[in-house]
Amino acid sequence: MANLACPNCGKDDKVVPIMYGTTTPEMAERAGKQEIRIGGYAVGSDKPSWACNNCGHTW
Repeated sequence: MANLACPNCGKDDKVVPIMYGTTTPEMAERAGKQEIRIGGYAVGSDKPSWACNNCGHTW
C-alpha cells in the first residue's frame, strides 16, 4: 500500500496504485487482494495514478 492519504476521505491505509496495460495473472491476483486497481489498456498523462479502496476516489 502507498503512504498517501486519500484527498477525498483522508484514509491513508486504503490508497493503492492504478495499473494500466494488459492485465497479467499477477495483476489480477493483486487486484483481488485490493493491493492495486486495474485501470484498463489506455495509458496517458490524463489518467489517474492512485485509487482509494475506502471511498472509490481516483486521482
